[in-house]
Amino acid sequence: MTSFSFEGRTVDARPDDTIASAITRAGCHTLRVTRHGDPRGIFCGMGVCHDCLVTVDGRVAQRACMTKAAGASNVAIHQDGVASGAAWPASDPPPPMEETVDLVIIGAGPAGIAAALTAARAGVSPVLLDERATAGGQYFKAPAEGARLDRQHREGARQRAALAAANVEHRADALVWFADRDASGITLGVFQGGRGSVLRAKAVILATGAYERPPIVPGWTLPGVMTIGAAQSLLRSGGALPGTRIAIASEGPLGLQLAAELVRAGAPPVMVAERGRPHGLGNLSALLQAIAAAPRLVIDGAAAFATLARAGVPFRAATQLVRCEGEGRVARAVLEPVGGGAEMSVSVDAVCVGEGFLPQVEVARLLGCEAPLDPAHGAPVPVRDADGATSVLGVFVAGDAGGLGGARVAAAEGAVVGTAALRFLGGQPTPVSRRALQRARRFQKALWSIYRAPARGEPAAEAMLCRCEGVRVADAAAAIASGARDLGALKRLTRLGMGRCQGRYCSGPAAQMLGAAEGFAPQAPTKPVPIAAFAIEKPEWGGHRQTPQPRLRPVAPRRAPPPPVPPRAELVIIGGGVMGISAALTAAERGVDTVLIERGTLNGESSGGNAGSLHLQLLSFDFGEKTGGRSARLLETLPLQRDAIALWNALNARADTDFEIAVTGGLMLAEEEAHVGFLKAKVAAENSVGIEASLVGREEIAAIAPNVSPRMIAGAWCPGEGKINPLAATPALARLAARAGAALLERVEVRGLSTLGNGTAVTTNAGTIIADRLILAAGGWTAQLAAHLGVALPIHGAPLQMIVTECAPPLAPCLLAHADRHLTMKQAAVGNIILGGAWSAGTDDATGRAKILRESFEGNLWVGARVLPALRGFHALRAWAAMNVDIDGAPLVGPLPGHPRVTVVAGANGYTLGPLLGAAAAECALNGWLGTGLRAFSANRFAA
Repeated sequence: MTSFSFEGRTVDARPDDTIASAITRAGCHTLRVTRHGDPRGIFCGMGVCHDCLVTVDGRVAQRACMTKAAGASNVAIHQDGVASGAAWPASDPPPPMEETVDLVIIGAGPAGIAAALTAARAGVSPVLLDERATAGGQYFKAPAEGARLDRQHREGARQRAALAAANVEHRADALVWFADRDASGITLGVFQGGRGSVLRAKAVILATGAYERPPIVPGWTLPGVMTIGAAQSLLRSGGALPGTRIAIASEGPLGLQLAAELVRAGAPPVMVAERGRPHGLGNLSALLQAIAAAPRLVIDGAAAFATLARAGVPFRAATQLVRCEGEGRVARAVLEPVGGGAEMSVSVDAVCVGEGFLPQVEVARLLGCEAPLDPAHGAPVPVRDADGATSVLGVFVAGDAGGLGGARVAAAEGAVVGTAALRFLGGQPTPVSRRALQRARRFQKALWSIYRAPARGEPAAEAMLCRCEGVRVADAAAAIASGARDLGALKRLTRLGMGRCQGRYCSGPAAQMLGAAEGFAPQAPTKPVPIAAFAIEKPEWGGHRQTPQPRLRPVAPRRAPPPPVPPRAELVIIGGGVMGISAALTAAERGVDTVLIERGTLNGESSGGNAGSLHLQLLSFDFGEKTGGRSARLLETLPLQRDAIALWNALNARADTDFEIAVTGGLMLAEEEAHVGFLKAKVAAENSVGIEASLVGREEIAAIAPNVSPRMIAGAWCPGEGKINPLAATPALARLAARAGAALLERVEVRGLSTLGNGTAVTTNAGTIIADRLILAAGGWTAQLAAHLGVALPIHGAPLQMIVTECAPPLAPCLLAHADRHLTMKQAAVGNIILGGAWSAGTDDATGRAKILRESFEGNLWVGARVLPALRGFHALRAWAAMNVDIDGAPLVGPLPGHPRVTVVAGANGYTLGPLLGAAAAECALNGWLGTGLRAFSANRFAA
């Protein structure tokens, strides 16, 4: 027995305890406090929700349910945006170990173990990765010390013993945070033992399992409300009871199993509410099928019912949880009959919930596997054939990661899929009988028929939809009413899905509210990872890396067709980013009949993916030798950027939403004398075009930004720089444009442009519209539109990626950059730190999406931590990529050569310049007029 301190009290811990099980046994329930001040406790019990975060010996945001208590001395409640992360090492981590193997299996539950054993018997030694410390998954949990072993425990022990005896390299506590594939194979980024590694494999089996789907009801975020699986983990592996007065609200047999286990543990639940009607007479046929397929399991179910009856536990069929109530911890569970009826309230201190399961598909989606949304729950499910093969060559899915089947289906599928993977690798494995799989599937089908229940209606308006970011159902409904048409737009308007759980709980219900056909774009890392482990120096370069012609990805399907386009308009704008919307606003306010068409959703590409810097000084690669001769033209843009920031402020004063503009100033930092000379020259050049900037020393840096590393010896200080929230600003501009009379049409894809008399015919998937005047404002794709009219423009895509951290205390009071490295860094109003600086992303040939590059992720974190060392104490929450624009360093605005009735507008630093260039494009299109300060940025410069 060991012990640790938790909030001033001593907590005893058993050798195999997690911090969560030890704290629960001690009667503590609040583990984390959100930035909104809401208490949170254990919820999922399997490292998915990130609600049970604690600070362990100074290391912030550690998952209590996944962190062993052994070795911990001081554990504290984690407070978002308050906790300091000073305990991580300040030194750089070692470079990632890299190795190449034939077969990797991700997930050591029943499916993964079966696949690994199948491979080992055929002479292939697979690498088996699992995030848990012990193999077995959710079903075969390792028992608590001194627990009475049941059949499930004994079978789990046999599985672990077989795994240990086989030629399988089992790597526990291993998180696959990154995945990519190309012609050479599959690359996996793994975090294990405090450091990263890289595995390259010829084939991968995803046996990542599933997580429980909770009911989205008011109060489901209160401490004491947890999934049934979390309660089972506490009880079976930790010997801890979730409470003393426990209610269970389930849909399916797992609630019954937990109830029987609680009775045997001496803590019978006060009630079991089941949404289905397992006792119904209409289940006789399904019951007979279940008996035929797995008689022992039916006997186990009957025994569980008998256990509840003997203990006097009320079992209420066709009853569902509608609300949890309490102050600081759940105190009452409110239930009602399915379909409506009188409510009943039960006094509790714990509520265990679960209404089915959702597959864990994050790695599958990063690898590009086809995974459409299942309309039953709005979550993606991988498409696979009878052998588990996905749409991506060499990637297989086994078990609940491909849709719920239960432990026996998973084990049988693991053997089948393992055999298929071996054949893919060129082996000749012994064929596996599918009889066990067929029987297991028949039983599972019969079981879910017995427990079938009507779908829930839309959750209550006051219910918390996104538990990470505090977004309520009413907030999402308001955003949908204001124009959000897909999950990406909803995310940008509300922050839904931006938290630590990556939208695992909120995306399904939100997709159902929207009637969406496509989920969130896949993102790495799959779960938050410590910056200290991934801040690794990488080679850098000057400027942007270009993608000559970024591929147009297919427009995501919708249940409703795109809106029809009108037959004619005075002005048509192609592109729904900040420039196109600003042009629409300018034109509509002048009374012009304006139609904007966007192939995706407004603000859905570069503008919505922008990090939100308002730049006024040149970045390190925008001045001097690194520009490749572009320096003078880049310098010419600075007065435009100054005027654009002023315009942003003027627009904010007119809008219905705060753009979160903060002119905080910007520091570009030097750590070597050679860099100081570079800054002196840059400041002088900026001053020459009217930009206020000055060179500051170490003392001034410390006064402006105390957390900046002392290795930074000088800086270029530009007081006019700042930041803006693109997620708030662009939609607000769109609302201004719509109120002025502009028609903003989403999901309208341009398929052709042709000159027609005094106009341009724009052919789309929603009809043809004749434009008297046309503006091309499609960002990196603008050159492809101009090509329809026979004009070649030197507009290139430049896929860039950004990183956002978890909420931190105030660390970055101004915009931060480096004098010799790629970096921009700022802190959002909610506390997240956002890193960018033109680190290149990749592009996925199959989907057309920009995608994260592992090397850029590591390199960007390294530069950020070099400037702001406190970053090492926090986690990188997510990274995302967007298609930026690169021309010749300067923007482009003016008539399209040879087409006086067509205007083109594009440019890097496009968000800062967005409203100014958009307004200028509208003036040019309508009046043929381009301001004196903009004439140098027309396409005429390319004719020289």
